[in-house]
Amino acid sequence: MKIFYTSVLMLALSGVTLAELPFKKKQQPFTTHSPSYVAHTLDEGTPTQRNDLARELGIFAPNPSKPGTDSNSPCVNFHHMESREEVVLRAGAENVVLIADSTECDSTYFVVFDQAPQSEWRHVQTVRLPSHAQRPEVTFTELIQSGVSEILVHHETSRDSGSVQQENFVVLKLLHDRVEVVLDTTEHSELTLTNRSSAETDNQQQTQTSTFSLLKSPPSSAALFRIFEKQVVTDNKTTITRYQVWTWDPELERFRSSPIDGGDVRPVPPPKKPADKKPATSQLPAATPATPGPKTPR
Repeated sequence: MKIFYTSVLMLALSGVTLAELPFKKKQQPFTTHSPSYVAHTLDEGTPTQRNDLARELGIFAPNPSKPGTDSNSPCVNFHHMESREEVVLRAGAENVVLIADSTECDSTYFVVFDQAPQSEWRHVQTVRLPSHAQRPEVTFTELIQSGVSEILVHHETSRDSGSVQQENFVVLKLLHDRVEVVLDTTEHSELTLTNRSSAETDNQQQTQTSTFSLLKSPPSSAALFRIFEKQVVTDNKTTITRYQVWTWDPELERFRSSPIDGGDVRPVPPPKKPADKKPATSQLPAATPATPGPKTPR
């Protein structure tokens, strides 16, 4: 009999332990469905809110001991933030890209959101680019499919040391719910070598500067445009010019390069710039129209 009552008592206590008490509050997850709310929180939220949100979105400071990797410390201070809403990164969906710059973390962050028809916003991925030397230039251009844009990044700092400086041209594309690097090549580099002998008075310097423009693809191609690259390579006092074209490979889902004769190349005009950038939050004061000054007599 004692064994029976003991078993009943243990079951009752277990039920009370597992039951949801009415006065016990459940911990609410920090939702990231609304890009405008995310931007407002990162810009004007409390330190705790910004810390929690940065962890959830994967906004981490770079790891000083391992260049190119992230640390476990969230980045929570931003000196500039903008929202790109007039872009489509995936066919049949709406997208918003928050671009957040942080001098404290020496980084520029792309926070990408996606919304399918009749669905809620969802955070796809956060991409960090180093911006210690300078802020990378970001544009959105339809390279492969009409109506779907890729993210083009110019002057992304990949190396910055005493004797080596390098900036890259990078193309990012939303593929299979991931933001993938589909092109990454040198845009500008400088390599300085010390004197090889005491008789030499000048350091040896090697530089490369590349410019990129668009070429229309032939009919029935897998992409709208190809990317034409002109390389100017200088080794001390010798300068050579090389040309190559980057073509979209649908099987690899990457751009592949091949040499080309640049004499007959006719690049297309650059695409029109997108609409004015919208502020990341809607609480910024409206700009006051400028008062025209007095006309200068001619």
